Amino acid sequence: MAQVKAPVLVKPKKKLTDRMNIRDFIPFIGLILIVLFFQVISEGTLLSIKNMKLILNQSFALVIGTVSCSFIVAQGDVDFSMGSMVGITAVCAAWTAQVMPILALPVALVVGLVFGMVNGLLYVKFHIPSFVVTLSTLLVLRGLTIFISGGGSVSVPFSMYIYDNSGLKLVIVLGVIAISCFAFNYTKVGKFCKAVGSGAEAAFQSGVPVNKMRIFGYALSAAMCGLCGFFNMVRAGSAATNTGNLFETDVLIALVLGGMPLSGGASSKIRCAVIGSLILAVLANGLVFWNINEKLQQGIKGVVFLVAVWLTFDKRNAQVIK
Repeated sequence: MAQVKAPVLVKPKKKLTDRMNIRDFIPFIGLILIVLFFQVISEGTLLSIKNMKLILNQSFALVIGTVSCSFIVAQGDVDFSMGSMVGITAVCAAWTAQVMPILALPVALVVGLVFGMVNGLLYVKFHIPSFVVTLSTLLVLRGLTIFISGGGSVSVPFSMYIYDNSGLKLVIVLGVIAISCFAFNYTKVGKFCKAVGSGAEAAFQSGVPVNKMRIFGYALSAAMCGLCGFFNMVRAGSAATNTGNLFETDVLIALVLGGMPLSGGASSKIRCAVIGSLILAVLANGLVFWNINEKLQQGIKGVVFLVAVWLTFDKRNAQVIK
């Protein structure tokens, strides 16, 4: 009688999982290293109270924009119109502030919300790729900003400077991060966004309202651009034709620096947006201490961006942005 061999239990390979875990820690390590480096370069000035307030002012819009854009990127989409959204909302808010200052912020939020919904509707109704839609609205909105502002700048009343307060900005930033983390991790909104990013067709078959989630993502991001536009206007004392210029580039760099997968899916996390924004803000601030001129700073950002992509990019899950 033949002897039956007992089944051999084979332990699953952990190499891939370990590699993913290491990749998750790269942004944390990068943030620590860059803070330590510039703390030494600045002779301890980087982490001073005064400079921390400066970093908060510089990174306020970036953190909010990056966190809100996470709801788009998690779905595997992209928004190249964010800078123009900031510009058009800032100009609209500035004109409103001259007539009725109390309505400046609501106007900025509503204008952003409306244009964000237009982005989403063009994407889902006409099946135009997201990068084509948002590149088009980037140009349209920038032209509209120039037209509304008369090709110059629109000043705001002195009373608006009360909103340029570090304490207020800190509360708003922490509130946006906390609410976004909760929605992204513990509600259907976050689960649906990641489901769409993992596979829109499969998500639709599972009952996920794919089109509604895409419109929601663009509407939310644009409304938060309105918030950023309002505070940029307040800080500068005016809104100009170049307000928000290249903002979308900084958001994209911050997302990649934080380890956010541009293909979306379950690996998307709000912490990636926060960490990436902090890295970029500290880098920009530290380069000033290092007496690096502005043009060279852009080149350094580009090199850091390429290195971040090389370290965090997962070729096995790569795909073209929708």
